[in-house]
Amino acid sequence: MGPGLVVVLAALCVVLLVLLAAVLLTGARRSREVADLHRRLDALHQELEHRPAPRAEPDEVEYVITSAGPAGPPGPDAQVPGQEVEALDGRQFVSTAVAESLVRVVSLGYGVRRALSAENRNRIGFEMRRETRRARKERKRELRLLRRTLRAPRSVPDQDAA
Repeated sequence: MGPGLVVVLAALCVVLLVLLAAVLLTGARRSREVADLHRRLDALHQELEHRPAPRAEPDEVEYVITSAGPAGPPGPDAQVPGQEVEALDGRQFVSTAVAESLVRVVSLGYGVRRALSAENRNRIGFEMRRETRRARKERKRELRLLRRTLRAPRSVPDQDAA
């Protein structure tokens, strides 16, 4: 064996030892975390067992309607008393605008996909053929009626009536 091979094998052993140490340390840390989580879970379980059951207490406050609200329909700037108006920052506004646009695009895509489905194309083709046949029959009927009208002898008005 050459000295180069010995160096490579030694380096490989060092790397393997470092990896083994890292795996063992990670495993030990995970074991500690699992034990800590078990202790916390047991503490929460004990707290939950010793907590008294919540009792439903009826509200003592009785509300009386004193007015039906302001006269006239509320406008877009109408504000409920006691409710604060929050100002949107730029990120919230952009998020809302993009979400609304995205919903519209997705719904449009869904509608187009549905309109172009094979079932709808077949139905539309059937309706078009049926309408074309109906229109053709109607034109033939009108043409026969017109021919019949033209072939019928015209009555000549009596000259005595004038």
